[in-house]
Amino acid sequence: MNRIIPDKATDQQIDLPSSKSLTHRLLILAALNEGTTKIQRPLASEDTSITQSALRQMGGGIDITQDGITISQPIGKCRETEIYLGNSGSSARFLIPLGAFLDKPIRYSGTERLHQRPFTELLTVLQILGHRLEPTGKSLPLVAFPGVSTGGEVQLGELPSSQIVTALMMSALRMEKDLVIRLPENMPSLPYIRMTANLMKRLRLNLEYSDREIWVEAQIPKMDWLVTVEKDYSAASYWVVYALINGVNLVLNGMNIPSLQGDEAILQMAEEAGAEIMLYGDRVEIKGQITRALDLDCEATPDLVPALSVLSLFTNSTCRLRNVKLLEYKESNRIQAIQENLLRIGGKSDYKNGDLYIYPQSKYHGNQIDTFNDHRIAMSFAVAGTRIPGMIIENPACVDKSYPRFWQDFPYWEKISGDDTDVN
Repeated sequence: MNRIIPDKATDQQIDLPSSKSLTHRLLILAALNEGTTKIQRPLASEDTSITQSALRQMGGGIDITQDGITISQPIGKCRETEIYLGNSGSSARFLIPLGAFLDKPIRYSGTERLHQRPFTELLTVLQILGHRLEPTGKSLPLVAFPGVSTGGEVQLGELPSSQIVTALMMSALRMEKDLVIRLPENMPSLPYIRMTANLMKRLRLNLEYSDREIWVEAQIPKMDWLVTVEKDYSAASYWVVYALINGVNLVLNGMNIPSLQGDEAILQMAEEAGAEIMLYGDRVEIKGQITRALDLDCEATPDLVPALSVLSLFTNSTCRLRNVKLLEYKESNRIQAIQENLLRIGGKSDYKNGDLYIYPQSKYHGNQIDTFNDHRIAMSFAVAGTRIPGMIIENPACVDKSYPRFWQDFPYWEKISGDDTDVN
């Protein structure tokens, strides 16, 4: 366990890790490409390592060097037929459709939590497209068999994750016919789908995108790609909140503006809370302060909600984080995780009709934080500990999922006994 030390907060200059979302997408697209892909500055994390390992098992030729990752052979000829996905929902959703393009049946499994997460909508549409999956249940474990993926038109209903759409868009490259995806009216997390579309366009892949319909050409790419991964705006959220609740200055180096990532919205959210944001060609500078409470629609940016929940503790009136229901299906039930940990430290909250209300209190007390093995819960409440003495983060190594260097970058902690998990 790590005890957070609420020492005097200081200005920080941070080089953030690369984007997990973009690294995932690039790995999958590269494994479908018959040319050579060089990915510079990829994120090396637990989740991306799971995806890399799975693609190797599927036959992908992946070489990791100090300069990045080179993928010179597409998937197709399996080396192994048992793929373990841990608790990586993105790895699972992106990899399951690829089973139809292999030469052998392949079995996907993961942790107990992954097996609890909803996959019904993805599995149903894959079966409509001709994929053979057994058993035909709601989640993992399952076996995907070689076969065809027909393409054509699919109408999607209400979805628990935008990653289902991204998975279909990427796998469409190997389908027999072009794929037309008709999106539901209330599509969650649209910026992540736009990210996928814009990335594919940058790679010179043919598609047309609107918020209601997506067309992807069935095309086996045979191109050489050289791509540098952007820094991660989801990871930026912890440092942005740190600056605001402590009233200090923050410099985020090497950020892309504009970005492919929807979580770039954290800058606008911080500005709405009272921070001063200065954008430069090679960095973002933030002068932290809070002058207003939060009333934010978070449907498009669910990964920011844990950090925004901590920010809400230190505002001057009730905060409302709207449209957060999909957080129930993340690495943990994040609504439950946030509310339980707020209660542990003397906070008050309500969850009503898909909205999370947080009521700032005059005083909080430190306590042991149950991370639920969720990286975003761990990092968000570590930041809260810079203002609340006595905070202890259990299972601190869960940050390896997206930000393995977090405990090196974050200076306000010490390791204590009671946890056998090492941290970096």
